[in-house]
Amino acid sequence: MRSVGILLTSAALVLAGAGSAPATAAPGGTVTVTKAKTTMSLTVSPVRRLGGQATVRVRGRGFDPTVGIYVALCVTPRKGRQPSPCGGGVNISGANPASAWISSNPPPYGKDLAIPFGPRGRFDVTLTVSPRIGDVDCRVTSCAIVTRADHTRPGYRRADLAVPVRFAG
Repeated sequence: MRSVGILLTSAALVLAGAGSAPATAAPGGTVTVTKAKTTMSLTVSPVRRLGGQATVRVRGRGFDPTVGIYVALCVTPRKGRQPSPCGGGVNISGANPASAWISSNPPPYGKDLAIPFGPRGRFDVTLTVSPRIGDVDCRVTSCAIVTRADHTRPGYRRADLAVPVRFAG
């Protein structure tokens, strides 16, 4: 008798949804990546079904606070290569919401622009991203929210982490 009740309840739920309009899937998902042999990690939410202007929360921990970083949407980089192109570019003005500059020891002109790292190399920022990076369409090309060393150490690859994101449509 119990299994019949479950079957009837399941059938009622299916029928209740049958006449409703299809729902548009909301952005979702959270992904954390950790750099091998380190305590560095990057967490991004949401990562799926991002819309035309999407807001994503990006949190990091374990970063070296002596090395400034950029956080941005970029074409997914090949291993060992600098992430590029990136939305928001080198955001040394602090005016572009598509990228963030995190540095506890920026050059003098960046003192009021860069966001300092928190304890243990932590940061928490919100980015506003769109599916286009110049001519690149992230609905067709693989893109990711990445961290990379800032312009004061452009060849430094140890700060590189990437969390793939997908845009709707």
